[in-house]
Amino acid sequence: MKIVITESQYKFLKEQKSDFAYDRQSNAIMNAAGIRSNADYKTVNTLTNKTELTNKSNQKQVSNYGFWDKVIDFFLPGTPVKDGRTLLNNFDAIIKRRIDYNKKNKLPLETLTPEERTFREKILKATPNYGYPDIFALSKIIQDINLGKNIQPQEFQKYKNLGTSDYGKIGKQKYSDQQLKQMMSSRDELKKMWLGIDEPNGQTKGYWIKSEFKPKNSTNPNAVYFKPNPIPKLNPQQFDELYNVILKTKLSNGTFPGGNSSILYSTKFKSLNNTKIEEIHGDLGHFKLGAAEENGRKYISIYDEWDLVPPSAQKFGVNVQKYGKTPLIYYRIYRQ
Repeated sequence: MKIVITESQYKFLKEQKSDFAYDRQSNAIMNAAGIRSNADYKTVNTLTNKTELTNKSNQKQVSNYGFWDKVIDFFLPGTPVKDGRTLLNNFDAIIKRRIDYNKKNKLPLETLTPEERTFREKILKATPNYGYPDIFALSKIIQDINLGKNIQPQEFQKYKNLGTSDYGKIGKQKYSDQQLKQMMSSRDELKKMWLGIDEPNGQTKGYWIKSEFKPKNSTNPNAVYFKPNPIPKLNPQQFDELYNVILKTKLSNGTFPGGNSSILYSTKFKSLNNTKIEEIHGDLGHFKLGAAEENGRKYISIYDEWDLVPPSAQKFGVNVQKYGKTPLIYYRIYRQ
């Protein structure tokens, strides 16, 4: 793969080097790559011009690489950005074959072919159950997808060990095996929903089922929202405490900001314990909490647009969202 740092880019790096300290992503990549001096920049410039692009079929996807894409590919094991784009390029081809096949056979266009279902199941099995993968884990995940590797067993063991270490001593297992299986199963439901390989009766069975509520500002009459089954319950003291904390995040225009769920962990609650906080947080990452009243009844709302991969991936020029369908989460907890 040809990785080129132009003279103008080199001059920019040299002149703007001090600004990297304020760019978390750039700074992390620079540190990981061991680029800390002007001499290092010159080394990058020299080394990257020695490599040749041999795969002409990838010319199109390589041509829209950003500068940092090339730096990531050069310094990290494998070529994460290139391999990732190749994988998505293959995904595009699989989808095109599915559409062509369905048109030819007069089938609904969204009906998955066995080839595409198998590919999507590979993604399901090769992606972690919790948290977005960072750039350092990306190349391994791509490799696992291409190999069809199932990481579920090692994921189970990883979370089974979670919380068993207490200051270097083995403590009590944080979750029972049954709890862990439920946690991973509910997360897999969301992954399957995103990938379009969920169960036929997925809206009525399982942990995530169709919600009877929609956000007041929802403009799509056909949008389906989901809720956990069962919905977390709060006693009056817990409800009032959380309700009042959420109200403090309300914006001047009367709405609540996305990501205000951080208050669950930044607030010292008196009645809301960690178990109940984890129950509310569940499989969601950063989500929106709301507090309102309807027909004399107070309720707390939970809203999230669940993504298998971070939307920030679009910064690399890749619209990953077109390969999946974001599950919409919305439900209410009423005051008892």
